[in-house]
Amino acid sequence: MKKLLVTGAGGFLGQRTAAYYASSYEVVPCTHQTLDITNEIAVHRLIAAERPDFVLHCAAIADTGYAQAHPEVSEAVNLRGTVNLAKACATYDAKLVYMSSDQVYSGNTESFALPEEISLSPNNIYGLHKLQAEKEAAACCPGAVALRLTWMYDLPSSPYKSSRNLLSNIAAASHTGTPLRGATHELRGITSVWEVISRFAACFALPGGVYNYGCENHLNTYETLCQAVQLFGADPATLVIADSEFCRNLSIDTTKLRSFGISFPNTIEGLRIALANKR
Repeated sequence: MKKLLVTGAGGFLGQRTAAYYASSYEVVPCTHQTLDITNEIAVHRLIAAERPDFVLHCAAIADTGYAQAHPEVSEAVNLRGTVNLAKACATYDAKLVYMSSDQVYSGNTESFALPEEISLSPNNIYGLHKLQAEKEAAACCPGAVALRLTWMYDLPSSPYKSSRNLLSNIAAASHTGTPLRGATHELRGITSVWEVISRFAACFALPGGVYNYGCENHLNTYETLCQAVQLFGADPATLVIADSEFCRNLSIDTTKLRSFGISFPNTIEGLRIALANKR
């Protein structure tokens, strides 16, 4: 059985990832208590000791607001931590697949779905550090695969670690009757965390490089939210307010990923599937 090391195994993505692959790989789950990814020596020692075939690097400071307020922490974890793993994986011949983010597109003003090769100038610390991590990881570990993830969600009833996400926000709004604001000038894909996780194994065969990874979406966030609320079983007319003040485009083009046989449903179809499966 191949060995898979998962960082961030106590977090929203990593915890689910470690559980999902436990029956098909020898999984080594690493939380921040068991591995400090900002410590280069500790990272090298662990990779040398475990000799994993694959590393799924899910650990991150994923709260963009926290990263903005604490740039030194974001740099240590999101940038230096990723580079430490890339160096160790290059040294010990482990395939590294690590999580980047659609936030690298936060400074883009185009109105179309964004491909990987487009010029980038992120306007937040999180996006800047994720982009720099892509560049530095590629330099020291050319075979590493960076996945630019969209915003993710799980059902509010999930037994795993929760986070603020699309469906949990809708559930809270339905409970309290507090309307949600949906931006009419924002474009972004939103993806079920299980759709993300179930395709990770296929990514081990990808050539090194950067890939947009998740659901495409041709709707703006207000339209997406209205449809999601309706699929959730609530009335969008009472729960969603159009907001025209917030403007950005994080919408991804997944043509490159699809050329390797990995595809996702669009955002609305993915929501339909997730809510129908009740997973």
